[in-house]
Amino acid sequence: MRILILGLIYSQWTVHFVETCLLNKKHEVWMVKRKNNKQDNKYVELYQQMGIHFIDCTEADMEVRDGRRNKDYIKVIKGHISQIRTIRKFGPFDIINLHYIGYDDIVYAPILKILTKSKLVFSYWGSDLFRAGDRRLFFRGLFARCADYITFDNKDLQKKFKKVYKWANKVPSEVVLFGLPVLDNIREKYKKCSSSDIRKKWNIPDDKIVIAVGYNGHPEQQHINVLKVIRELDSNDKKKIFLLLQMTYGGSKEYQRCVLETAKKTGCEYMGIQYFLSNDEVTDLRILTDIYINAQTTDAFSGSVCENLFAGTKLLNARWLRYQEFKEYNFKFWEFNRIEDIGQMIKTAMEQEIDCSENSELIWQLRSWEFCEPKWEKVFQKLVNY
Repeated sequence: MRILILGLIYSQWTVHFVETCLLNKKHEVWMVKRKNNKQDNKYVELYQQMGIHFIDCTEADMEVRDGRRNKDYIKVIKGHISQIRTIRKFGPFDIINLHYIGYDDIVYAPILKILTKSKLVFSYWGSDLFRAGDRRLFFRGLFARCADYITFDNKDLQKKFKKVYKWANKVPSEVVLFGLPVLDNIREKYKKCSSSDIRKKWNIPDDKIVIAVGYNGHPEQQHINVLKVIRELDSNDKKKIFLLLQMTYGGSKEYQRCVLETAKKTGCEYMGIQYFLSNDEVTDLRILTDIYINAQTTDAFSGSVCENLFAGTKLLNARWLRYQEFKEYNFKFWEFNRIEDIGQMIKTAMEQEIDCSENSELIWQLRSWEFCEPKWEKVFQKLVNY
């Protein structure tokens, strides 16, 4: 198949999807290059090494951005038309797959579907629906109706989609998860290394209980509120704790600075991570974490939560984050009703054991590429043969 990937292509999620689902099946993959900057060009180089074809629309994209900056909307429209014409020349495609539903590509995708006589798949990611306002959702919905198929990264997304759009049942859809490559890494690292070896690498003492708060730098993770509760713990308990604050993306520098200042005031040892992590480093963090606190304001069933469950971490999960997966599968975790309850729950988790072995197998069946890849291929084959 010839498959055009639109949307958020400069992402590790997309890299693994393309590598595992598409290239392994010998599909011909195309992408659109719009910007010229160091960060994006690193991805372009990686993709080109993998054999992916690029359609260069950098000049037309510059025209769009220049037009927006100068409020020259005729120039903006010309730039968009130029991009569509350029992409069309490289068609037809069997499938156009839009990942992460943003602004420009959600307009391009239905037009290109018609011009290149392609099947169109929309793939929704977690924040596409949960963190978008009503106006954005309405606008995106005008074009989402043009999709031939819609996939969701978790069941809560599908449920939200059907609640927002009354016409949702008119477009075939299903939950088709992204695999998590870190799961394979965790399995392999458990065979080769001990937790003690990994702690030594990160300068974390063996006698400390590692508690991770959140998995990115967004304020929605509620780091500061959680840390203020931890500050109120008994001094003997705090001596046993090592706080892990993974703020590798999202949030302002000022917010991250405030988080680290609050962590310092807890009286616990802590580590703040603010640089991009490799999969191997993420694997280390999942293995060495004893307790993970998930107190964010809203969320879909994120990959980071899954990775922690797979690694055998004790999960303290907010009651308001009622993942559909938690309702359908027998995951083992603790649940708190209010931020203020976290202190007592930490004490309980430190003192009591919980058998988390079932969590690993459940996550493997849900989020390993071994189980996810065949489902993606089935979707594409179904559309092409329709």
